[in-house]
Amino acid sequence: MAHIENDGRLIPQGGAFEPAPGYRLTYVGRQGLRHVFRDGEGEFARFGTTTPPRESRPVSLGERRTVVELLPDARPIVDASLYVVTHQMSVPGGWQDFVKVTSRAPQMLAGVYSGAGTAIEDEKLRADARKAWDASNPAVAAHPYTRLGELLLKVRLQEGTGEVGGWDDPAVCMEIAELLEKSRAL
Repeated sequence: MAHIENDGRLIPQGGAFEPAPGYRLTYVGRQGLRHVFRDGEGEFARFGTTTPPRESRPVSLGERRTVVELLPDARPIVDASLYVVTHQMSVPGGWQDFVKVTSRAPQMLAGVYSGAGTAIEDEKLRADARKAWDASNPAVAAHPYTRLGELLLKVRLQEGTGEVGGWDDPAVCMEIAELLEKSRAL
């Protein structure tokens, strides 16, 4: 009988567990080097590894990413899938969507990509991700967190000593406080 380990406990073949809150998996078994799992959508396989997962780095305020999600469609498509490409920015409490684009591309490309999605394998899907990035630039530039990031960088680098708008100008501190208050981040 095959076993896998999750959060320090052994999961037997046929056993169920939750790797993330609300996401329930059943360990079906092993096929060669691959482990087979079942969730609410069906069965899938992953290569087994003894390497522990890397720690996720903290997300920075204002960080941008591209999310490619499978768009469920009742019409059968051969050798392709419909995707929703969403450009997002990190805000307190999660990610804010800016632009969504629908795209048709080869199967198995859904995932989270950094920045403008330059790591996306398919050229058309990568171009659509770039369109979403470019279309979101004005909204991101006008977002209060973008301005907050600029002000915090100015204070950290101590730019502009003694002049209006410099790091030691009390108005800069007040603008930071107002942006934080409006965002309800504190």
